[in-house]
Amino acid sequence: MITADLDRELAAAVAALVVAETLPAAASQVTTAGTWRPAPDGNPASYATAVTFQIGKLTAIAPVSLAAAVAERLQAQPWIEAASSSGGGYLTVTVTPQAQADSAAGMATAGLSCAQSVILSGATAAVRPWPDLAAAVGWQQAWEQQAHAMISRLARAAGASATVSSERERGSTAEPSARPIRSPVPAAVAYFGIDSVRYRLARTLPGDAARLSRMLRPGVRSADPLDPVQEAHVAAVSTQRWATDLRLDISGPAERAGELLSSPAERAMLGVLSFLPVRVAAAARRGRPDELPRYLETVSAAWLACRQAAPALPFGGYAAAREPQVVSARLLLARAVAAVLAAGLTLSGVAARDRL
Repeated sequence: MITADLDRELAAAVAALVVAETLPAAASQVTTAGTWRPAPDGNPASYATAVTFQIGKLTAIAPVSLAAAVAERLQAQPWIEAASSSGGGYLTVTVTPQAQADSAAGMATAGLSCAQSVILSGATAAVRPWPDLAAAVGWQQAWEQQAHAMISRLARAAGASATVSSERERGSTAEPSARPIRSPVPAAVAYFGIDSVRYRLARTLPGDAARLSRMLRPGVRSADPLDPVQEAHVAAVSTQRWATDLRLDISGPAERAGELLSSPAERAMLGVLSFLPVRVAAAARRGRPDELPRYLETVSAAWLACRQAAPALPFGGYAAAREPQVVSARLLLARAVAAVLAAGLTLSGVAARDRL
């Protein structure tokens, strides 16, 4: 995956500068993995990191100078188009379109494993079961149990080693253990469905669980944030089914995909997909499981725009691809979208649907 490749090259560049005595040995103590973010310039092929500020603080070296030194080494990589210091010391790297396409192809091949990384290697994560929402005494308890279970899975996907945690060890700061006469959680599950309730728990901000009592009240219908995510996954999977029925080439033009996926919507889609492992690790490290569902919603919106601007199937209207290689490249992108959405939903405790 592209962010893993960037992690590796960044760590190698810092290590080389330490060996060359441009940086003191203390620089190697800073964790560089998983620090990439979308660059402020809005280019979907650009990635930025503030790790230079952390290293600079530890080594008393100006971040601008440090970023420039690292950028000089990164520019030697053929899949990196540009690297520079920006914004007073941030390191910004722009990769080639083919590098992003290769990353998407790797995600498509990895399937549910596409969220995995080694960003949190060395950390530990207590394995927690998904909560039995039918037994929850209130929304705060349901949110805490969902958050604990989800964070442990996010951490494990990001490379943390697993430990076993019992219910007694876990504890809770939620409502008292005595069951109220009527808990609102089981009633919401019966009315809205387990996946809808679990997803809303997953995307709820810490300290905001009380809002669920208004949003998930039986008889009150509102927009379900899970729907567009499921619809996007179904659309990506059905695109592949249609391609098979139409006997289209689904193998993917690996060596030219970056060139063929050239529309702004496709480039934006490639950029969004590439951040899944980073988003998973950040959500685990920050104890913010809600960040993953919100990322999935960004993927879903980008996929909708991509399907409209660059449809893969021949009945997609005037924007439909005519050249077989372009069709194949767009089908590769659909497979990557399906993999990312399925992986993210699974880590949220929700089943990814193949059909509506």
